Amino acid sequence: MTNTVLLCPPIFFDVTYSINPWMQGDKVDKAIAMDQWFKLKYGIEAWGVEVKLIGQEPRLPDMVFTANAGTVRGNKVVLSNFKHPERQLETDVYERWFKAAGYETHRLPRKINFEGCGDTVIMGDKMFAGYGWRSDLGGIRRAAKILGLELIPLKLNHPNFYHLDTCFCLLGQQSAMYYPGAFSPSAIKKLKKHIPELIPLDVHDATMFACNSVVHDGRILMPAGAQKIVEELDIRGYEVTQINTSEFLKSGGSLQCMTLWI
Repeated sequence: MTNTVLLCPPIFFDVTYSINPWMQGDKVDKAIAMDQWFKLKYGIEAWGVEVKLIGQEPRLPDMVFTANAGTVRGNKVVLSNFKHPERQLETDVYERWFKAAGYETHRLPRKINFEGCGDTVIMGDKMFAGYGWRSDLGGIRRAAKILGLELIPLKLNHPNFYHLDTCFCLLGQQSAMYYPGAFSPSAIKKLKKHIPELIPLDVHDATMFACNSVVHDGRILMPAGAQKIVEELDIRGYEVTQINTSEFLKSGGSLQCMTLWI
């Protein structure tokens, strides 16, 4: 785990199109969205984590979800190839930022879909990667090869959990929480093989986006509304702070979607 994250202030965040089942055209209260984003930023900074910022472009309302920018390991970043045209222009903006920051950037062939840390989680020399809705199997394979990581491919089955970070959250080297209903049976077998302690979420906590939490050194920032999993984590000694992300849930995203570890 690094000690730096990339965030994007939601200056132009809105729901202007629909590319996942959560996006129903609900009006975004931009003042509330900004307040919720600042709670995330201040919560991360309180941990001693450095926050770097990228400016949002007016034509890219979902750019606030920086986790989708790419997958970073060390000085290398594999940039995303977004499936939907509405987000594809984000890649050029992120590429400019990473190059200016001194990163070695990699782009995949245009026809191969890959959506960065929306669908990937690095644990040591392994990369857990979801595919089936946004990222292609070929995309996660190429990304893992570029970054020198062992790939653990996980087939996602439920359209409401279209990215891995909506249904899986790594808590440490030995544990994670996940929503079983989002995965194929073979994917669950792989998770159980590589992670000794898997904590399942019920459907209520899953739809509250509890897996879209930000985790650092035993401390967790979690979207508000989850119930049972909070008790489970408390028993295990985790420090959980819940943040209301009502405005971002209208776009099918929450705290981890807005956080890219770099």
